[in-house]
Formats: sequence, structure tokens, C-alpha cells
Amino acid sequence: MPKLFVRLLPALALLAAPALAEIRYVPVPMVGPGTIKVWVEYGRQNTAPRKVAVTRIPEGVSGLSLVPTQQQVSIGPSLSTKYPLLNITPSSPGLIVINAEAGLTANEVSMEVGKAPSNTGWELPLLSEANSFRADTMAFVQNLTKTGDSTSNLSLFNLSGIAATCRYQIRRPNNTVLAERTNLTVPALGAKRYDDVLATAPAGSGFVAAVTCDQQFYSLGALPNSDRTRVRTFYPINTFPVPGVATTLVDRRGVFLNVQPNNSYLRIPVPLLTAPSGPGPRYRSLTIDFDAKTADPDYTVIRNLVGFLRNGGRRFKKTLFFGSFDRPGALGGPRTILDVGTPYIETTIKRALNLSGPSKNLHFHIELNADQKLLVYQIKNGSNVLFNVASSLYNDDLNAVGANLPTLEFGLPGIADDAYFPPYGWRFSNLKVIGRR
Repeated sequence: MPKLFVRLLPALALLAAPALAEIRYVPVPMVGPGTIKVWVEYGRQNTAPRKVAVTRIPEGVSGLSLVPTQQQVSIGPSLSTKYPLLNITPSSPGLIVINAEAGLTANEVSMEVGKAPSNTGWELPLLSEANSFRADTMAFVQNLTKTGDSTSNLSLFNLSGIAATCRYQIRRPNNTVLAERTNLTVPALGAKRYDDVLATAPAGSGFVAAVTCDQQFYSLGALPNSDRTRVRTFYPINTFPVPGVATTLVDRRGVFLNVQPNNSYLRIPVPLLTAPSGPGPRYRSLTIDFDAKTADPDYTVIRNLVGFLRNGGRRFKKTLFFGSFDRPGALGGPRTILDVGTPYIETTIKRALNLSGPSKNLHFHIELNADQKLLVYQIKNGSNVLFNVASSLYNDDLNAVGANLPTLEFGLPGIADDAYFPPYGWRFSNLKVIGRR
């Protein structure tokens, strides 16, 4: 997200809220009818601070005169008291102001679409001075998409105490202008949505909305759908997006892991560029491709397939980019589950999929796009797509930190908690990882 410094909301003094300590703004796009949940993960040193004033501002309304509700953080599914959660789910899309008492620090917001485990999950920005757009700068909302039955909308969020005048251009992937709207008014401390912004575009993806306002602002796009598995959220950056230069980082042909009781696990570091200290260069994207021939053991509860992580972070001192496993005997039928790396909110995405039975020759294709904050995870059996998830890339720092390289982990060292098993009998082959900077 852009690192543009702004002066945020002197008008916040007009909000009827107690004098608390940490103010953040959460933009909520319109993703269509159906279930959503919006959760904030907080951090704290002890259990004393717990109060947050929450102002939910519907689209088209100024939030300056709205009265916040007082809520208390609660212990999440991880049972962590140090990192409690707050449910801020609104009744409609718009802007949410969260104003926490001293000692509470917001870490992350997740929008879970569909029932838990969710059909898809998208990180929502925690807006502050460091990641909002100042007046008269440009935000480029990436990868707007139009399908046969769904088309992207665009939401503008005014973070000032004065009504904003905004405009946007819809640009083709080659950066030529397709459409433009000007003199758009967005209420003070409010949001405005524009539907079907790709009305004149052919079906496809890669379109960009170039947005500017005369007040401090933010912008998101979304692809709404009643099928919650097809919902998408689109994020802004401060320059027109470019793909970057491709480099092959890993190329291991043939079988690299035959999962057996005495050889059930393999870690493969991905050699991103490092720096003498601190974070190395950030990669725009990584693509991971490999094959797997399946097999069935006599007994299994949950099979760990593959994950991607780096040492250092809030989740057991690690940063998880994704983790995947399947549950052949899950209640309600076999399913494959994708963990998108949230430490305490524990957002996971499921699809009905049975990888048991006759041996299958699978191809895995995984994309991690840091600019678009997009994770794509696909499994094919020949030309048949078995599993296809698009979600937010919650941990978008695709880089090495010191000597800590991001690492692919296949299988599991052994049986854990009498439930998590290596995928015994599986043969992994033909791994290729391509990075773009």
C-alpha cells in the first residue's frame, strides 16, 4: 500500500466519541448479497484495555454526526488474550471508524465472505496517516474485472471533514483511457460507490481505475457475486501497475519428495535476494507450480499438503503466506482447506474436494501477487479444475528478512496431535518458482 503521509481528520473531534487513543478507518466494499463478517485483530500488553468506539457509516452518508457504539474486544478462536478480536461487521458497505483506548493496537482486518470456514477472505485496510492518499494525488485500483454475469464496482472513501470532489478514469491494461467520470461528490467522512464501472469494457481483467480527490481519500474496487466463492476485492497502489522482471528461483525437475514414514517432509528455501540486515528487496509476485501423484494410506484425519512461510512474525514466530491441507473424512464430506496466514483471526477457505480414491495426477498452480494483495491457489487433474481459490494475500511482504528466506514446506515431519498426517504415498515432482521484482 502507498506510504503517503496525510493530515487525518481534524473533524474527528466532531464525532461523539470518548477521548481514546488509536483511530483507524476501515473501508468496506460492496461484495454482493450474503453473509460477511469483518474482524479486527488487536494487540495489547495485558487484558486491561478492551474498549473500542465503533462508528459504522453507510455509503452516501456523512459520519460527522453519527454516534459511535461502545464495544469490547473478545478472545478469538486462538484463545489468545494478548491478541483479542473485535467484530465490526456493518449492516451495509461503507466506512468504519474504530477508536480504541490506550493500550490497544490494531494489527489486521479480515473480511470473511460466506460461512466459516469462509468461501473467500479479503484483508481490509487499516487506514492511518501512513497508508492513505493525500489530496490531489492518484490512486490506481488494480485488476478490475468483468465476467459474463458480474462486473466490478468502485468505492471512494473521503477521510476528511469536508465533502470531497473526486474523479476517476478507467484505463485499459496498456494504460489508455477507456472511460472517465468527473465532479463526483463524496460526503465528509463518508463513502460513495459507483457500480458497473466497466460498462463499456469487454469481458476480461487487468483494467485499472485511476482515482483522485481534492481531500484525503482512499479507494477500493470489488467484484460482487451472490456466489461467495467468486467475490473479489481490488486494492490501490500509487503508480500504474507493471508486472516486473521474471526470474526463475527454483527449478527441480523429476520427483523431489516421495512421502514415506521415514521421509515424509521437505523444506525448500526460495532464494529471494537478501540484504546485509533487515528486509531484502520486495518481490511483486511469485508463482509456484508443481505436480503430485496421490495415494491413500490406511488411515488419515487431516493431510498436510504444502505451505509457504518465513521465520519471524506473530504466528508462532512465523509469517505464513499460505498453508493447505485436506480432510478426507470431514463432516459433510471431504474438503480441501486453505489457510491464508492470519495469525489470530484464523481465516480459512474451504472447497468440497475428495483427493482420496484412485490415484490422481495433480498439477498445483499458486500465485502470490504482493501489489494486488492477491492469492490464487489452483489444483487440476489433467484439464479438470478441482480446486480454485482467489483470496487476499494477507502477508504481502514477499521478501527475505536477514538470513530468513521464505520456505516451501511439503508434507509433515510426523503425525501431530493424533490428527495431522503427512500425505503418505504422495509423490511430488517438477517444482518451479518464478519471482518478479
